[in-house]
Amino acid sequence: MRVYSTAGAPCARFHRRASCLLGRTVLVIVSGLAAFLEGSAFGEPQSVSPVSTLAAASHAGPNTTSPTVPRFSLICAVRSWDGDYVSRNIPGGVETTPVRSEFWRISFDGTVPTPIRIPGPRVEHPVTSPDGQWLIWQSQTHGQWQVVRGRPDGTEAQRIGPPPELERSWPSAFGAAFSLDGSRLAYTVHNGREGRTVLARADGSRAQLVAPEFGYAYMAFPDSGSDRIVCSGPAQGYRLALLTAGTGAAHVLTPDLPDCYAPQFSSDGKTIVFIRRDGGLWRIGADGTELRLLATGLEVEFRLSAGDLHGSTDFPSIAPEGSQVAYIARDSQGVPNVFTVSLEGGHPLQRTRHLRACGRVRWSPDGRWLAYVAFDEGRLPQLHLLAVEGEHAPQPLTTAPGAVYSLTWLNRSSG
Repeated sequence: MRVYSTAGAPCARFHRRASCLLGRTVLVIVSGLAAFLEGSAFGEPQSVSPVSTLAAASHAGPNTTSPTVPRFSLICAVRSWDGDYVSRNIPGGVETTPVRSEFWRISFDGTVPTPIRIPGPRVEHPVTSPDGQWLIWQSQTHGQWQVVRGRPDGTEAQRIGPPPELERSWPSAFGAAFSLDGSRLAYTVHNGREGRTVLARADGSRAQLVAPEFGYAYMAFPDSGSDRIVCSGPAQGYRLALLTAGTGAAHVLTPDLPDCYAPQFSSDGKTIVFIRRDGGLWRIGADGTELRLLATGLEVEFRLSAGDLHGSTDFPSIAPEGSQVAYIARDSQGVPNVFTVSLEGGHPLQRTRHLRACGRVRWSPDGRWLAYVAFDEGRLPQLHLLAVEGEHAPQPLTTAPGAVYSLTWLNRSSG
């Protein structure tokens, strides 16, 4: 077992790392996936020969203008470990099975999946800039987490967090998030006991602590074109707060609702979506008005195994145009599946009917696809893709010997 300090724990539930090598099986199946999708038009799942699909992709690439093929790429973090994966809370941190991790890029233009070559055994939590030009990730060095910025192929990598002026007091950094317009970047710095939020320009410059007197906060999401962030944390019993850089102003948005997690702004910046420990999906105006429950029964934590007692927060995903939210909730059979609901409320729509747990759902940049992971074919979660429109069955994208643990869409196909 390995013990991680709370610098890795609050990433809490969503920023700890892991890894794994995508074996040859993945390269064969996924390399032919675009041609397979083109042929099947997302009909019922089909039995696919890895050899035949590889040949099809090699000799005739798909029509990438077809609506049955995504025009974007996916970047996923894949974890591997020896034996059974377990985790548990301990004083001062989280104890987990030691893991390895790496990134892979999957395109749908007939090219084969590509490993993103980043030095070191621990890379996790990939986040892409809205314009598709940059990738942010977390890397571990000498037991401390760092926020790193580079190109989507891993080149031009440069550590941006913690900034040098904060490193002595706050040696660890994690949990990076871009504002929806790509102009701001927020993340958390940690000293092994508690954390503070940081707001910076998208390139990591002009980094500053945001309302440090507010106390221990993380899960920060920056607003577009302003110096405010929404966050949560132990400082106020995990009540949502709006913090403003420079002035240090702090406004608690949910004084009567503790245990709020994973806040994020809608595309117009007027609404904040978040989840609660009791499984509720909520929205509230950025001015603190119009608090509304959107859905119940959410699977708040994603777990790699029955022994993963710590788990990690499973964030909802707001559609790019801002009208819907995708999330994971238990269906009538008690299985965590993909659902969507209008940001204005209404009856939730169950999008998948897997027999085993799903997690990590994310909208594509054009709002036409949902990518997520599911445990269907074994003990490790694998990447799946679902067309939002029509009555199409979801399609598996990977059969990796490791666990696809986190994912992000890249707003470009290849190159």
